[in-house]
Amino acid sequence: MGQLDGKTALVTGATSGIGLATARRFAAEGAYVFLTGRRERELDEAVKAIGGNAVGVRGDVSDLDDIDRIMAAVAEHGKGLDVLFANAGGGTMLPLEEITPEHFDEFFGINVRGTLFTVQKALPLFNQGASVIVAGSTEASTRRQEDRAGS
Repeated sequence: MGQLDGKTALVTGATSGIGLATARRFAAEGAYVFLTGRRERELDEAVKAIGGNAVGVRGDVSDLDDIDRIMAAVAEHGKGLDVLFANAGGGTMLPLEEITPEHFDEFFGINVRGTLFTVQKALPLFNQGASVIVAGSTEASTRRQEDRAGS
């Protein structure tokens, strides 16, 4: 008997890395797991690797219509949501002086706006005692610092 038997989980950004490992663990603990990702092929491979307790819903969390579609799939399952693991994120790290408004908007759209609206749109689906886990990571860019080391 797993710790998540009978529970429903949603893992965004679940096609690789931390998201995929988390989705695998949730399924191994007995949860029915919804996985999301932007690329259909990778999403299908992740679902296949996890097995019967997993279903994939293609979507990009920076797109509000995609988030609505993801939540509709979870709602259609009919058992509410017990765990939301908001993991989707990414973007190209640039030195501060190279960041453009377009780069900022793309990066912020995925990593902040997408996470906020994923959690917001999941609220009506949460069962009593549901959990939200927001994953994050950082990457340092030292290229410019190294260029300035001698100045």
